[in-house]
Amino acid sequence: MRGVARAALVTFALGGMGCAGAAPMTPAPDAPAAETQVNGDRPAWLPAYSAAQRALLAPVETPIQVPAARVYPDLHRFQYAGPARLDDLRRTIRFSTLIVTVIDKSPRLYALDNAAPELANLVAQYGPPPAAEPDPWQTAEVVRKERALTLTAVKLSDEAKASLATARSKRDAGDTKAAAEAFRAALGFTRAAGIALELGEMLVAQNQPKEAREAFEEALRIDPTLATAHLRLAELAEKRTDRDEARRRVAEAIAFWPASRRALDLADRLSNGLVSSRHTRLPLFRVFLDVDDVGAIHVGSSGGDPARIYAGCRAVMRYEPEVRARIFEQPEDVPYHLTMMEELICMESAIGAYVAARMSKEGAAVDPAMEALLEVAHEEGLGGYVMTEILGRYRPERARGAPREVHEAMVRYVERTMLGTPLVADPAQGVYTAAR
Repeated sequence: MRGVARAALVTFALGGMGCAGAAPMTPAPDAPAAETQVNGDRPAWLPAYSAAQRALLAPVETPIQVPAARVYPDLHRFQYAGPARLDDLRRTIRFSTLIVTVIDKSPRLYALDNAAPELANLVAQYGPPPAAEPDPWQTAEVVRKERALTLTAVKLSDEAKASLATARSKRDAGDTKAAAEAFRAALGFTRAAGIALELGEMLVAQNQPKEAREAFEEALRIDPTLATAHLRLAELAEKRTDRDEARRRVAEAIAFWPASRRALDLADRLSNGLVSSRHTRLPLFRVFLDVDDVGAIHVGSSGGDPARIYAGCRAVMRYEPEVRARIFEQPEDVPYHLTMMEELICMESAIGAYVAARMSKEGAAVDPAMEALLEVAHEEGLGGYVMTEILGRYRPERARGAPREVHEAMVRYVERTMLGTPLVADPAQGVYTAAR
């Protein structure tokens, strides 16, 4: 497992990654120094490992040439990437070969093990679990000329706070008319999507769908990234059996907050159960990555070669700062952080492992999930998949702040893969079915 000099590793990595073809990345604002993980410091949000997870970190007996440091992501840094369609299978296979070679020749020691999916240390990899729904009192604002967004707290004027307090009091007392007037007065003082959202929620509860719809649309005029307002409009459309609008609205809701259980449940109803079965059609690799007390890198995965290559790729990106620095064109001392590019490269590496096995073994078994992922990668690109199913699932605030082209890719992914092709009426049955 131990390998050659650092310079040779970097040279090889550059040769392989030069074929990536992905668009330039858009950085999010730098993190406050207090949030940066330096030299493997254990973050406060990392929970204790289970006994089974600790067993995966049993120290190896092989001598360590270069100990690896524990690394956790700096959650205030993030990088987006452009669309990346898989249009050259030879390049994809080279990604897989590259990962194997880097691991083999690295001076750091990798311990590759089998690990059940439930042992995946997702919090260590992506940060603490997200909120189920977005915070309506945070708004997305452009803070850099690259068009990336960040979430900032809504600042209410004193007058808006007073009107909002009156609105809530009147609402709780059952005086809907007075409450609505107070909510609108608060909006007059401070245009905040959260105020319009509360007004809409009250009107839904009072069975005033037309007025509620106007309130939710006002919330989106104030902040188009507020997934909850998109979702409420989708639910209203479902109630009036306007499935086309419901699907369009719920796709926006999921694209702005992929962790929303309520949005996913609605999408499942609109797709005749496709959403709840999507993970059987598209693989989500759940892996374990960490460093033991003597500096060996433990990589656990299950599910065959594609999962192993994906896990190995994620480990290389995390624990080989020289390689990462050259791929992302940044100094080696920049703290490790999450990026679209990392996930795109690692997913393509997994596809390459699958394709290579199919090409080298006549009659090799076909994996429907990998075939579905291959189709999405070729026809649409993996950007929407990565930002919806992986990064958006664990860090949905990054989905809310994504550049327009990334958001549009996510919407297309939801519409195509999670919801299926547009619903068509079956006159014979009088019901809607999902055409695939």
